[in-house]
Amino acid sequence: MADRICSVCGASNPPDAAFCRVCDTYFDWDGPGDAPKATHETAASQGGTTGTTTTTATASTGPTAEQPTGDEATPRPQTEPRAAVPVALLEQTEVVVTPQSPGTVGIVLKNASDIVDGIVVHPAAPPPWLVMTQEDANLYPGETRTVQVTFATRPGVLVVAQQVDVPLVVRSSIDPAKLVEVSVQLTVPRLGPPPTLSPRPTLVHVNDTGEGQFTLSFDNRAANYPHHYTLSAHDPEDVVRVGFLPPAVDVPAGGTVETTVRFTAPEPEPGQEVSRQVTITATSEDGQVTSVVTITQRTAAPPERHPVAVRLEPSHLQATGDGTVAFDVVIDNRASDVGVALSLGGRDPQRLVAFSFGENRLVVGPHRVTTVHALLRTAAPPPGTTQTRQFTVVANDGETEVEAPGVLEVTSRAAPITTARLQVEPSTLATQDRHGVFGVHVDNRKGADVLRVRLAGTDEFGRARLTFTPPEVAVPAGQVATVRLSVDSEPPPGGQTSSRRLRITASDGSSAVEAEATLTQTSTDHRPAAKRWLVVLGSLLAMFGAVLPWLGTMIDPNSVIAVATDAAEGNQAAIAPTATAASTVLVVLLGIMMLFGLNSTSGRGIRFAAVLMILIAVGAAVAGAPGTGLVLVVVGAVLGFIGGVLARSARRT
Repeated sequence: MADRICSVCGASNPPDAAFCRVCDTYFDWDGPGDAPKATHETAASQGGTTGTTTTTATASTGPTAEQPTGDEATPRPQTEPRAAVPVALLEQTEVVVTPQSPGTVGIVLKNASDIVDGIVVHPAAPPPWLVMTQEDANLYPGETRTVQVTFATRPGVLVVAQQVDVPLVVRSSIDPAKLVEVSVQLTVPRLGPPPTLSPRPTLVHVNDTGEGQFTLSFDNRAANYPHHYTLSAHDPEDVVRVGFLPPAVDVPAGGTVETTVRFTAPEPEPGQEVSRQVTITATSEDGQVTSVVTITQRTAAPPERHPVAVRLEPSHLQATGDGTVAFDVVIDNRASDVGVALSLGGRDPQRLVAFSFGENRLVVGPHRVTTVHALLRTAAPPPGTTQTRQFTVVANDGETEVEAPGVLEVTSRAAPITTARLQVEPSTLATQDRHGVFGVHVDNRKGADVLRVRLAGTDEFGRARLTFTPPEVAVPAGQVATVRLSVDSEPPPGGQTSSRRLRITASDGSSAVEAEATLTQTSTDHRPAAKRWLVVLGSLLAMFGAVLPWLGTMIDPNSVIAVATDAAEGNQAAIAPTATAASTVLVVLLGIMMLFGLNSTSGRGIRFAAVLMILIAVGAAVAGAPGTGLVLVVVGAVLGFIGGVLARSARRT
């Protein structure tokens, strides 16, 4: 018999085979008979060991003898069976997996297709340590079966304790696109003993020191889960201080970790040895692990000590003011066979001296002499005095002190103000103005330091204003500085002279020097000239006004006498000419009197004559004399009177 050819994958099978040996396809869907022997086109298989093959029959073209005639019934086309999405249900979703005991889970599978299908189960994106196997799952159409799936770890791989969700893909082997996913949670439990804790070395030797270190090792290679330990240490005497770097340790699963332990402990007495046991404890939530390390400390015997000798060069110091003085500290260690470490310092009973050393700490070798440069500074005594201050330089080696005494003689120069001089130039200033300017010389030629002073001044009456430019001055030693002094003073009345003494002070804040000057002011009196001009002008103007009516007229004395006689007899027409003539004569006489009054110092005669002129002018006007000249008479009288007043004021002042 001929071989049976699978219509799905094209594989050749024995004549009596019911299933394809490659894709497990069932041959006898339509009853017993030979499988079709037609030529098939086989598609490439997909996935694992099975795949989907698409077969296409060769179609003949044109009419054939086998085509149906018009009277025959046309046969119905038959549909080729296809794979369907399988149905999968987990009996449990959690599985425990250990290296010694793989975990299994049952999956209830149902072939929902109408053909025999081999259902394949495999993990999607499994962890690298996982190995999964399944039982055979070739199911008849509609068949339901429970298939065992086994989860195991790869041999030789350390699997850390964990929980991981693993998606499982359940698919058809006929059509890999027909699939469904389920998820199972795999649990790898914690396995293995606690880590071992071991120090290295277990016996630590330290010589001539109180510090040391050792290494602490954690070995967790036998366990598949990590540990977090907090470290502590204790010794029976409670004198060892331990520091862990770091203070907490994370020990990975299947790994080892080392940490450094540093310790300090009191050193034994020189030449002695001591052993201390320290218990190291590592604490985690799972418990404690401990280890013991022994620390042995040994201190060498001290060498024979010889004290050093210290001296100052020079030991008697002199300073001026608050200046710095230099000296040397000589340290002699020639008598010793070992070096010595020293620290230098200074003391003084009054606590007025400050010390500065080129080296505060130094080591002097055996049979050596070392010199250290030092500076000393102290507060200055009162100016112009000298003080003696005792001090001591101390060399300390930690156990003993060696002192070197010294004496400081400090002298303070006299303050510049004590030797300064103040000079005002000119010493006497005469002026006719309101302002006067002096030059103030601050003399520091005898001083040794800069002189800083502020200038001030007053006058004896307290009325003048004194201004210094500049008000403060700094005069270097051996020099003279000049300051401009401006005096603003009210001048005396006109024609008088006044003098006032000025006191100038230069002060440095604590002391002062003084100098004096004199300001003489003279005022010009313009009143005598005004008096003369007013009297002369007034008298001339009055006399001109008196004779003004007679200008151009011939005067006949007989006529004047006759008119005066008629006026005396009561002739009204003769009164006016008579009054005019009389006023003219009187005014002229009074004008001459005013001119003679210039020789008087009181001006009384001038004022009297001016008053009479005004009265005569008024009387003449009443008598009917012409008013043209009378106005000039009155004006001249007023000017003369003012001149007389100025003469009186000048005298009284």
